[in-house]
Amino acid sequence: MYNTIIVEDDLMVCSILTKQLGRFPQLALTGSFRRCTDALEYITGHPDDTELIVLDYYMPGMNGIEFLSELRRTNTDVQVIMITSADEYSVIRSAMCYGLCDYILKPFNSARLEKAVAKFCTVMKLKNDTHVWTQDKIDMLLCPHKHYNTEGETAKLGTSKINAATLSLVRSYMEKHAGSKMPLSEISRGLELSTVTVRRYLKHLNSLGEVDITLDCKTGGRPSEIFEYKGAGE
Repeated sequence: MYNTIIVEDDLMVCSILTKQLGRFPQLALTGSFRRCTDALEYITGHPDDTELIVLDYYMPGMNGIEFLSELRRTNTDVQVIMITSADEYSVIRSAMCYGLCDYILKPFNSARLEKAVAKFCTVMKLKNDTHVWTQDKIDMLLCPHKHYNTEGETAKLGTSKINAATLSLVRSYMEKHAGSKMPLSEISRGLELSTVTVRRYLKHLNSLGEVDITLDCKTGGRPSEIFEYKGAGE
């Protein structure tokens, strides 16, 4: 798991981010800060304890770009995803110069955040697993969104992409409810994902032998699919 901190002064946004990021099994939330100076103090005191920072630009006192400038003086490895309403080119360009992993405009949605996390995981896997940097590896590092499949962050089922982050999310949810027979609508609400997306991933887990799918014909109308987690290899 990758230790993650949130640097966001808006309590409501911070709460949303905490909930959204908490759904990714690859991430471990270790702190949140309402001021950039407090985040810098934490990172200085724990230089090896943070792999990902989720950062806003508009912060009291020191803004996000100033934070990045100070951060890169001592810490060049930590990855940063900026989530902000700042849509000025000058801000975007400055942020990119400090080696952002991704830049997301508010208001954001879970699908876009999912892409950012998948991109981050791809970069981290590449960095940790690569000993000799060939041109192919450099290309993957520069454009990780084009290489999710190469680095194992996505797989393909027919023509539909299966994202590893979302797959882990759905699998973890089903594992927590192992033995329970649940309709699609209930699982969709629990995951806060669309029924179309959830059904695609449940079908994939079914193809792996992890989820059973049966039909409930007692609904009084169209039969409803019921999903039950059985476990890997069962």
